[in-house]
Amino acid sequence: MKKLIYLILGVTLIVVCGASITSMSQVDGVILHSVQSYWVIAESENSAETQTDALGVTERTKKIVDALIKANANEEAYISVLRIPAKWNALRFRNIGITDGATATHQIYLGTLGGKLDCELSYAGQLAWTMGTQKSIYDQIAFTSGGTYEPQIDDTVTGNTSGETAVIVSIVESASTWSAGTAAGTITYRSASGAFTNSETISIKRANKVLASNAYTHAASDLIDFEFADTLVITDKAWSPSVGGTTAWASVSPADNTNAEGVIDVKGADFMVIVTTVSSVDSKLLVRGY
Repeated sequence: MKKLIYLILGVTLIVVCGASITSMSQVDGVILHSVQSYWVIAESENSAETQTDALGVTERTKKIVDALIKANANEEAYISVLRIPAKWNALRFRNIGITDGATATHQIYLGTLGGKLDCELSYAGQLAWTMGTQKSIYDQIAFTSGGTYEPQIDDTVTGNTSGETAVIVSIVESASTWSAGTAAGTITYRSASGAFTNSETISIKRANKVLASNAYTHAASDLIDFEFADTLVITDKAWSPSVGGTTAWASVSPADNTNAEGVIDVKGADFMVIVTTVSSVDSKLLVRGY
């Protein structure tokens, strides 16, 4: 089952293979104010699934990647693609996982569609993360479907037994379908108010309107906390040469066990492919543009 990854910004919505964005700055007199956007989940990986291979040199075009994802001969359905908004000149990356000391490795490919249907992809580099212990605002829980309503990103959930609340930020389906009431997988929340009750059903609201009273059932006893990676090792590839004395990649791995981060100048690229080749635990790659 192909996983579903939804990317949410504070000012707009980015959908896989499509994008729109409002202006990211405004002028007040002579002062320029940047409009900030949330960190978004660009890639979500379940360690129980087999990770795919990096793209070979004959596979690095958009149309070939689309065909690989559709065929899914070697778990390519888990490749993530993202249109980069025109206002994003650079990207920041962070990673979270559910276990201290676990690892995740992402291969990053960049290209420029420029409004066309196909483009070449350059192998920008590899991001190799090691999880730390700093807790993020994201949590994960397994679910089974108790109804046919398919939850949406930014829906607010409430436990029908515990009364605890949280906001949906991503959904990974691993079996069956919502329409049949048999979907199962994992859901990632942010800002959970507390512990949910084992096997309780969930009510869902959007804009204070109840959409479903028993949308699905939590299969786990409580949320699993995500923790930030505190170490990042970058292997530069095609995107690394210095331009005007500034390299395309930069990174930091804090010694105080806080969140590691990578930064890349996208150099006008508007299309990104992310291939996770290693994930020893459930993990997520976070990204924001500026």
